[in-house]
Amino acid sequence: MKPAPRDEWRVIQSMLPTGWREAAREQGAFRRARYIDDPGVLLRVLLFHAVNDGGLRETVAQARASEIATLSQVALLKRLRTSAKWLAWIGAGLCREFREDPKLPHGLHPRAVDSTTVQGPASTGTEWRVHYAFDLATLTCDWYELTDAHGGERLERTPMARGDVLLADRNYLRPAAVRAAAKAHAYVLLRLRWSHSAMTDVKGRRFHALSRARHIRIGHVGEWPVHLLDPNGDPIEGRVIATKLPAPLAAKAERRAVKASTKKHERADPRSLEAAHFVMVFTTVPAAILPAADVLELYRFRWQIELAFKRLKQLLKLSRLPHKDPRAAQGWILAKLVVALILETLYRTAVAISPWGYHFQRLASVAP
Repeated sequence: MKPAPRDEWRVIQSMLPTGWREAAREQGAFRRARYIDDPGVLLRVLLFHAVNDGGLRETVAQARASEIATLSQVALLKRLRTSAKWLAWIGAGLCREFREDPKLPHGLHPRAVDSTTVQGPASTGTEWRVHYAFDLATLTCDWYELTDAHGGERLERTPMARGDVLLADRNYLRPAAVRAAAKAHAYVLLRLRWSHSAMTDVKGRRFHALSRARHIRIGHVGEWPVHLLDPNGDPIEGRVIATKLPAPLAAKAERRAVKASTKKHERADPRSLEAAHFVMVFTTVPAAILPAADVLELYRFRWQIELAFKRLKQLLKLSRLPHKDPRAAQGWILAKLVVALILETLYRTAVAISPWGYHFQRLASVAP
């Protein structure tokens, strides 16, 4: 078959991490040149399958019609099953480039951390979990990890660097996570449940955020220095900061709490309903660097990662997993994430650097 005509695929290849072709063999995705004799063609087919609404049959048919590659459905399935490590390697390389951006004033680098789940065909529960870190300075993903359903939400999974401020929801407040951030000279900014990890105030008395927050009036900010107790080490210094939501927002948050309990076939705890009226956070960022009101303003940006998940699931259709085979499903999800990172790279390059969205020097070095 004659090679496919030159097109924009060369631009995409120019944005991939250095050594991505060699990594195809090193990571076991490209063992022999059967049906496909170029790692670039293999990657193109895999990414097309990830964004295509059709299944394996439609992917191979369109690849053949476009003169990109000729292979069978079985061959594509096998390639998808063996390409997960390679796709993860490419994604990690793209993420590393995002993490090299300049830091914000005060040396702070805010990053939102969360996870989202992916279910397979006819599944009634979680099968895969995508752990995700979102750079709030550039609004791009700078790290992700794919695990099965047993991979819990742990902040210490995330690579951390000096000056990072890791924003995360209630599930992430654990002494081990805060200790890991401190060891990396990073900070945390984490939402609090009413039943949060054990803390003490400056006088050594047990500290309960909800009991302090209930005295705050709307429009005011409460702040208390605390020590987070760690059974495996010394107490960790931090602050609890809280504010009271206006009545309409509080009512909406309370309804969400009731809905969550009903979904679990449980009755909502009165303390959960009361806590829904407040935003309570724990942070290790010193007050000299970030005052209490600014901490709450910064936490508002955590919502950006929720919007990123909506884009992944609604625009890139990450939630519509078409494969029951676990290894094929893993490869499909990782291909989706690579597509998302390439789109972010295209957008960021075009907006911040080049009006045409790519570097001529890098493009010239790409083999035809």
